[in-house]
Amino acid sequence: MEKALAQVAAAGFDLAHDFDTRGVRELPAGHGILIGNSRALWPHFEAARRDEPDPLERYTERTIDAAFAGARIFYAHRKYDGSFLPFQRIAVATGFGALAPSRLVVHPRFGPWFALRAIVVVDGTGPARSPIAQQPCTCEATCAAALDAALANPFDWRAWLAVRDACSLRAERYDDAQIRYHYTHALPGPAVPDDGEISPSKPR
Repeated sequence: MEKALAQVAAAGFDLAHDFDTRGVRELPAGHGILIGNSRALWPHFEAARRDEPDPLERYTERTIDAAFAGARIFYAHRKYDGSFLPFQRIAVATGFGALAPSRLVVHPRFGPWFALRAIVVVDGTGPARSPIAQQPCTCEATCAAALDAALANPFDWRAWLAVRDACSLRAERYDDAQIRYHYTHALPGPAVPDDGEISPSKPR
């Protein structure tokens, strides 16, 4: 498993949090690994990006599928039995981060500046985890005010960005290109030509 984790980390998926899946009803029993990324993802994705629909989702799947061949893999962007898995709830329940009043999961180091991409389930038993006992950030009234403003302007991506920016943990903030992609799906520069079949893109 160390080799697989090193492989995905080298591709920009630098966050891995293992846990016992027996406490998560949506997952099969086994050793679970919650995989995500910080701002470390962006240069790797940009270098490998193909000209295809949903390029980040496809890059995520190619990378994690290759590293964990034969494992059960559940992706945050895919539905299972008609529903998305509750990645936020799982992250909080297993102690990866804590739920802030802004409704964002906040990591002790990365704050809200990360993304949850997949859960890999392998044979064995993962470590028992508990929720984080203490909120990792100092949440002030600005967090709640930013959320209220975003809810009042749900189609303004800058309002949702302001919710993240309101968190006091800002050291790992994404750069501007990564922020713009995550909120608008705008990509700078040319992509590597796709050598696979292209399917219609889903609505954003």
